[in-house]
Amino acid sequence: MESRVLHSRFAALAIGVLVAVCAIVAICLAFPAQNQVREGAEYSYVYSGVKSSSVDFVEANLDDESLLVFGSSEFSTPKRLVPQVPAQVFGDTDYGLRMMLVGEAYDQSLWHAIALGAYDGAGVPGDKVAIIVTPGWFTDGGQDAETFKTRFSYSLYQRFCANPDVPDEAKAYVRSRLEGYGVGDTQLDAAAPTLPQDYLNAAAFQVLDDLKLRQGLAEVREKGVDRVQSDAPATPDFAALRNEAKATAEQMSTTNDWGMEDSFYTDQLEPVLADLKDSRTGETYTDTPEYDDLDCFLGIADACGVEVLVVLSPEMGPYYDHIGIDAKTRAGCYDQVRSVVAGHASAKLADFTSHEYEKYFLYDIVHFGWTGWIDVEEAIYRFAKGGA
Repeated sequence: MESRVLHSRFAALAIGVLVAVCAIVAICLAFPAQNQVREGAEYSYVYSGVKSSSVDFVEANLDDESLLVFGSSEFSTPKRLVPQVPAQVFGDTDYGLRMMLVGEAYDQSLWHAIALGAYDGAGVPGDKVAIIVTPGWFTDGGQDAETFKTRFSYSLYQRFCANPDVPDEAKAYVRSRLEGYGVGDTQLDAAAPTLPQDYLNAAAFQVLDDLKLRQGLAEVREKGVDRVQSDAPATPDFAALRNEAKATAEQMSTTNDWGMEDSFYTDQLEPVLADLKDSRTGETYTDTPEYDDLDCFLGIADACGVEVLVVLSPEMGPYYDHIGIDAKTRAGCYDQVRSVVAGHASAKLADFTSHEYEKYFLYDIVHFGWTGWIDVEEAIYRFAKGGA
């Protein structure tokens, strides 16, 4: 009787495993491998966390004119609000530079440190990258754990751990930070396996994450556009682009003196502006691990032989004055970022913090606006092409 029960349980387990295997095979057949991209399609300017977490997909869309640009929510700004975004300026004209945008909202220095290590393992075009650093990353308390865990990518972390050029010290630092965020030891051990159970878990996590990314990439592939082709790439006329940007901004910012886009100001900010007065006077921009995370990112770049352009965004002076984060506090944040960057041979700084009070540089309270994007794009273009 007991043997029959055991046999029945074994049969049920076997059937369950068979069903799971069949399901996985079916999904694999339904969704192409991560490295499948539509021939002639451009995915550089697609804003997607799935894309950013798939090194294979991004790598398949890179060429000698590509530059990895790490960042966060500024990549989500639509053309209809700010026609000067990279997808419009560099996506519609062949200037010999294609900015492969990596990252989405809530991706900060720790996420980017992991991603840099992962992408370096696959090969960074030209051994150059840019990263857009936002002062809002450095608010007191750091990023909350639940938000970070929604953006954690096992695939990126596993590739980060597998890259022999990433120093052991950096790997230990990142692991410690991930533990602090509550990422489980099972995942962390599987990404750098040493014990038999680690290897088993690694196989499981790899299959599951691969399937998740394959499924998500089906939507990303639909967003690809035909790549711009030209026999003689032109050099951008940044002066003309800046004049066009200012003219566009003047048409789209008519309801306020701060240079914000009209609908953002009237629909989102103006109704709550009075309540926001002095609401953040206690902010210091000092009680955060973010500076150490940025230092880790740049340390990985040093070790991997990757040159980095750090684009330091300003905060909107009038708005932050209004909510109680004064110029001295903001300057302290900027100074600490400058100090971190100065400590790394691989890093150059494109510092735009002097534009805090410039109309049209930002289109809302934190994201680059019409003239802001042109200035940032010029800095990235000159960096990519070997200029200062």
